[in-house]
Amino acid sequence: MSENNLNLPKTSFSMKANLPSKEPKILETWDKIKLYERLRKKSVGKKKFVLHDGPPYANGHIHMGTALNKILKDVVTKFHQMNNQDSIYVPGWDCHGLPIEWKIEEEYKKKKKTKMKFQQKNFEKNVESLQKNGLVFTKRNLKG
Repeated sequence: MSENNLNLPKTSFSMKANLPSKEPKILETWDKIKLYERLRKKSVGKKKFVLHDGPPYANGHIHMGTALNKILKDVVTKFHQMNNQDSIYVPGWDCHGLPIEWKIEEEYKKKKKTKMKFQQKNFEKNVESLQKNGLVFTKRNLKG
């Protein structure tokens, strides 16, 4: 079948998405025009919608279900923002008292230490794991 047999619309859009090279440019533009800050400022005083999220992967490595979960939460948050609300995403790390958390609490109580160093190391490990899975994790992601 040749192109002459297809009834395709004429458009200036590229047929190739080429996201790996286009996305960084798009994100840079958004940072340059301070898009997130402008959205936050524009939303002041509107009805609040806050999505409090749990840990990115509380029980095992990141997988397709984890990605779907994050995408759906992103869609819900953006829907409320576009629905004229002050919609924010708040990432969280609380596993609601999982056994490992309790174990860590006991260790730190014994040693009379703060958890801040552990939390920093744990956060860095989580970022490394996300990066190993090909995900970019920046301050932008924490904004929601």
